[in-house]
Amino acid sequence: MTDLDSLLLADPRPERRPGELGARELARWTWRQLTSMRTALILLLVLALAAVPGSIIPQSGVDALEVSRWKDQHPSLTPIYERLSLFSVYDSAWFSAIYILLMISLVGCIIPRTFVYLRNIRAQPPAAPRNLLRLPDHASYTSPQEVDEVLAQARVVLRSRGYRLRDADPDGPGGPGADSLSAERGYLREVGNLIFHLSVIFVLVGFAIGSLLGYQGGVIILQGTTFANTSASYDDFDPGSLFGTDDFDPFLMTVDGFDIEWLTEGSAAGTARKFNARLTYQETVEAPEETYDLRVNHPLTIGNTGIFLIGHGYAPVLTVRDGEGNVAASGPT
Repeated sequence: MTDLDSLLLADPRPERRPGELGARELARWTWRQLTSMRTALILLLVLALAAVPGSIIPQSGVDALEVSRWKDQHPSLTPIYERLSLFSVYDSAWFSAIYILLMISLVGCIIPRTFVYLRNIRAQPPAAPRNLLRLPDHASYTSPQEVDEVLAQARVVLRSRGYRLRDADPDGPGGPGADSLSAERGYLREVGNLIFHLSVIFVLVGFAIGSLLGYQGGVIILQGTTFANTSASYDDFDPGSLFGTDDFDPFLMTVDGFDIEWLTEGSAAGTARKFNARLTYQETVEAPEETYDLRVNHPLTIGNTGIFLIGHGYAPVLTVRDGEGNVAASGPT
């Protein structure tokens, strides 16, 4: 036995089982699966389903008072919901994971398809085959016109119908006498697919930008009082990671009146049918006053801030008297 044989026996090369993937092949396979259209559609559906709890369960960033009321009414479910981050669905780790995977899948899917599409647009139509009889669909006829006249008429007709043309190469396989014309259209068939993917990406990017650069806040404003748009004026305030105190729109807003229509019949009698707030606002301290009728699903937009009416209630008037019966403080709360 030679030294080489001893070395081979001492350190045999590991055998790869049939179908076994190495690290590089596994990474490539995983990337292809992640960036496939099927995976993107599945992740989009999962993201839509994951957003459902955020529309059913009250969210801390939208209405902290409603969250507190819900917790008092469901003490047994509250620990489970808090562990699953169901009171802040859109800020939870599992929702962000789905969101990021969908972004990666869409970007990885759209970039190669875009380059392929641009390459196809710049490419010429395929050359006319030398034997048309081999095509599944073909037709032939005899014309008394010259070849150049027939080709000229064909160019006019095909261009008018949106075809791109390619003349035969006289130096190609057919030789100088191979007079032919090939045409192709349908280059927009991939545009719809690309627009769909790009639209989803734009929506996701916009959502991410709004979460980073924007904020959400809630405040109870008493009728007849004025609200100034500062962080201290909010009852609950949830700013984005990149939002600064200088980014507030400096508006003032006064609730002049509040109108409610009640249901008077049926099991829901006593429930508000609709309600609206009559506002007077100034976009800046120096700006003139304007009025607006704030209703549900009809927000007021001032600068980059959207103001929504999400609820109504009563403000009881409390009076505090001292030991001698004098009024120490009085007013709505």
